[in-house]
Amino acid sequence: MEGSYGFLTILPPLIAIVLCFLTKRVLVSLFLGILTGGIIMHGGNPFAGIAYTLDTVIGSMTDEWNARLLLFNLLMGSGVAFIWRLGGSKALTEWAKTKIKSRKAAGIGAWLLGILVFFNDYVNAAIVGNVFRDIYDEFKLSTERLSYILDSTAAPVATFFISDWIAFQIGMVQQGIESAGIQEISAFPAYLMSIPYNMYCIFAVILVGILAITEKDYGPMLKAEHRALTEGKTVRDGASPMLDVNYELGKPKDIKPMIKTFFLPIIALIAVTLFGFWWTGRPGESIMEILGNSDPAKALLWGAFAMTAVGIYMALSQKIMDLKETMDTFLDGFKLMLLACGILVLAWSLGTVASDMKLADYVITKIGDNMPYTMLPIVIFLFGMLISFSTGTSWGTMTILTPIAIPLAYKMTGDPYFAVVMAGVVFSGSIFGDHCSPISDTTVLASIFAGADHIDHVTTQIPYALTAAAVAGVMYTIFGFTGMSPVVLIPLGIVLLIVLTYVLSGYSVRRYGICPDTKVSLDEKESM
Repeated sequence: MEGSYGFLTILPPLIAIVLCFLTKRVLVSLFLGILTGGIIMHGGNPFAGIAYTLDTVIGSMTDEWNARLLLFNLLMGSGVAFIWRLGGSKALTEWAKTKIKSRKAAGIGAWLLGILVFFNDYVNAAIVGNVFRDIYDEFKLSTERLSYILDSTAAPVATFFISDWIAFQIGMVQQGIESAGIQEISAFPAYLMSIPYNMYCIFAVILVGILAITEKDYGPMLKAEHRALTEGKTVRDGASPMLDVNYELGKPKDIKPMIKTFFLPIIALIAVTLFGFWWTGRPGESIMEILGNSDPAKALLWGAFAMTAVGIYMALSQKIMDLKETMDTFLDGFKLMLLACGILVLAWSLGTVASDMKLADYVITKIGDNMPYTMLPIVIFLFGMLISFSTGTSWGTMTILTPIAIPLAYKMTGDPYFAVVMAGVVFSGSIFGDHCSPISDTTVLASIFAGADHIDHVTTQIPYALTAAAVAGVMYTIFGFTGMSPVVLIPLGIVLLIVLTYVLSGYSVRRYGICPDTKVSLDEKESM
């Protein structure tokens, strides 16, 4: 039934995304998007559409991978609850005051830690969010800012280094090479060759550093930061934070804060998750083989369980809580994550609708066979952005586009190098949507662990994501027409990012009537 719904294929994700921005109500927007797809697929029958919607939601909840990630989130909530009530967050904040002296240092610190925690995008958001959430509150940095940093150093970073993403991407490259019949290059070297062409991710991560170092902002993020600085409101009035630890859990226990009550659960999370990657990835001999064989969802679940178990052990063994208080804290942590889990289930369900209606196939047919090869990089990038933003999944977009892009490029040019580096372009466009779509699971998780309102996170992040995407698009266009090396294109793109940061910041300051010296004066006060 490929393309059988025509333009109607686009309606479910379009309705969900537009309603998210208009109503600020993510759950109802996602549900209506799913329902729209169900009604379309059942010939306009609303009752059949409702039945399909409910079945799809149940299927998303009972899928083994999804169920593990849902339990991972619930256990992470309990781990966060124990860290909070045992005084770990308070101890970390007091320790940070002696090490982090300014808002700039807090911004750079979160950016660097986000780069260092590269082995999984979910763990990245959880660790960096838990480490810096209270620090950002202390230095009057907005939750929108933290959620942006989490999102921009999660999937974009995981795609480069040794992570569960790498094995999947190499598998996609292998499929593309086999489909194209390329004999000269094998999958792993082809993947390495494609990395410099994953320009959106490169520029997205670098842009975070530019903004942190220059302390420049623009668009809605400038207003959010100005609010936090001048009014002390790290969350806007009327917002619905995805994780409000202070409200949900109350004050920590009246004990001397101990830094170990923060770090021991986090260390358990990291250690057991890495062990899980190794254990489920056996009998692979190399790191890449282990990652290729591993079960990331199972490893994450084990890590979250270990984090919670350490929290329970510390609460009971040190007699900080009795058994009832411990179990209450455990369940209260679950409550922290209920909204987030609901959004994840509906986001996955909307992805199922897009798959059932063959949204990606419909979009791909619009590429056509008569396009000049010089336009291929920018066109593949744009279609990857569109599909990933509409479906909220980067892996799904990679699965669809990589086996098409490599053979298409090889057919057009006969150049195996040009063909395999198209994988980097596919990954780049695919991660754009994973990074900033309101229906992406990693976008939801960034909102959760930053304690941000989800739509506030999306609306403040999109201008930055579009900036990185625009620069990447310019570089892909230049590459398509000139074949210029990324050794030249990437530095050129970084310079363009810096120029755009200053230009857009100046424009936003004038547009919103915000004093550009506000940050300087407040930073000077903080350092006194």
